[in-house]
Amino acid sequence: MHGGGMMMVTGSSYGQMPFSGRPESRMRDHLGENVRRMRQIQRQAKEREANAHQPVKALWKSEKYSTITSKIKEDIKRPPSAPRPKSACFLRAHSRTGPSIKNISRPCTPDPPSEKLTVPPARCSSEIKFNRNNIDFIRVNGVSAKHQSMKRSPSLNALDDLKKKEEEEYNKHRKGVVPKYLQVRKEQWKKEEKDRIANIPDPEMPPGHRLLPEKERQETLKLLLTKEKELVDELSALPLRMDTFRIRSQKQDLENKIAEIDEAKKIFNRPKVFVKVDS
Repeated sequence: MHGGGMMMVTGSSYGQMPFSGRPESRMRDHLGENVRRMRQIQRQAKEREANAHQPVKALWKSEKYSTITSKIKEDIKRPPSAPRPKSACFLRAHSRTGPSIKNISRPCTPDPPSEKLTVPPARCSSEIKFNRNNIDFIRVNGVSAKHQSMKRSPSLNALDDLKKKEEEEYNKHRKGVVPKYLQVRKEQWKKEEKDRIANIPDPEMPPGHRLLPEKERQETLKLLLTKEKELVDELSALPLRMDTFRIRSQKQDLENKIAEIDEAKKIFNRPKVFVKVDS
């Protein structure tokens, strides 16, 4: 042994050491196992054969019914009954078949009256004359087969009628026109979208206020313009000389109202007007 823990092996000792992937104690003896398995199978077969030759155990029978005899056994032991006297006139099975049937004489069927016959009797076959025409039946059959239409099953005819009806309905439909129910639904969607946008709270809106609708804003602005025109007309109608106190105060009052209307016009000219909510 060296300091590194390695073991030196000489050439002679290397040849005597067994070299295997696993120890000898772990190697299985497959031959011995197979022999033991075969002997076990032989023993089981002999036991089954011995059990097969044993007598079958009698079925259990209650002592309560031991004195009662079997009815089937009595019927088997009973001698057969004598044949009935009337059965001698009956026919036996297959008695009228075979070669002996030829010897039996049967009455002949009487011939019907001649006026009721649609086909002449066989005894007059030599006297019958047939009227034969020179007809080419092959040619006639070929012409009839050419002009005859092929018959189809009712289900196929119904299917063809359904397809024709669907094609007619498709051709009658106006192409390129939006159906009315889709137009109504589009208008409904626009209205719902408009209401949704209108109900969204504006981030610029101060608390306690509401957004004035556009229609009301336009109407209010129109009223302000009309009022402003009336006040300007009244101011223009005042005299030029301001000698009295009443005229001067009236002029001052009109000018103050016009100034208020100008401020209101600036407010209602904005795109968004917020009005305070009455509490």
